[in-house]
Amino acid sequence: MRRFDMYVPANFDDLLAYIDEHPISNEIHLIANGSDIINRIQRRQLKARTLVDLSGLGELNYVKKENGTIRVGALTSISDLIDSPIIDSRLEVFREVASKFGGPAIRNVATVGGNICAASSSEDLLPVLLVLDAKVRLRSKGNERVIPIEEFLKGKRQTALKPNEILVETMFEEVGNRSACAFEKIGMRNSLIIAFVNCAVYLRVEESYRIEEVRIAFNRVAGKIPARAKVTEEQLKGTTITTSNVSRLESVIRGELRTSPDFRASAEYRSDVACVLLKRVMKRCIHELERR
Repeated sequence: MRRFDMYVPANFDDLLAYIDEHPISNEIHLIANGSDIINRIQRRQLKARTLVDLSGLGELNYVKKENGTIRVGALTSISDLIDSPIIDSRLEVFREVASKFGGPAIRNVATVGGNICAASSSEDLLPVLLVLDAKVRLRSKGNERVIPIEEFLKGKRQTALKPNEILVETMFEEVGNRSACAFEKIGMRNSLIIAFVNCAVYLRVEESYRIEEVRIAFNRVAGKIPARAKVTEEQLKGTTITTSNVSRLESVIRGELRTSPDFRASAEYRSDVACVLLKRVMKRCIHELERR
């Protein structure tokens, strides 16, 4: 691995000043604990002249609830996220993700912000955050902006971050009494896997179980980043929540997905699995709603 310099900011203000003077580029990168970026450097997929070490910025490690909004700091590890008492039974979906995310060593260092900024189909948090309609807060030395995570993801390894910005937190509304969220993933193994296909669903229903709102995300829809399946959502909205209704939408799902083959799986296989996973995840949401 080629040599590189390391800059360790003294505090958050020092970080903002540094990236204002040394904008993030193809050779200057932010790093939290390196579970993704170091591997990419070792495989020569990424050049690095300087790495900016964020791991000491404890002020970006938190999970808190304010007026019904859950806020998660960018440097919160996956382990810290799922261990937080704020992530209650209605947000069990995050523990579902973590159970197949990786082993304890990875969960202890991989961060929420790193998972978001990696912007690829292998990042399991992204489909969940998409269906939770999450937003991200971005900071630079002289500015702050909040945008939907859907707008933040521009393409594989491409985000809306400006060269002098850092992602500081993601936020989403807590799940209500008549709402449920679930996640499923298929890969070569039951754990420590990169998904062939993953799927997340958020449902909000009326007392009659008529679907008021539904959000569906897969790790690939029309590109190699997680995205919402909005055509399928529109077909489900207003119907009564049953797995048979989902089964009738199989042709809609297949028509919406524009999956591509790679060395892991064919496009046809991904479409077949997506239909199966959507039925499973919808069934889990139904079960969760019936228990309340």
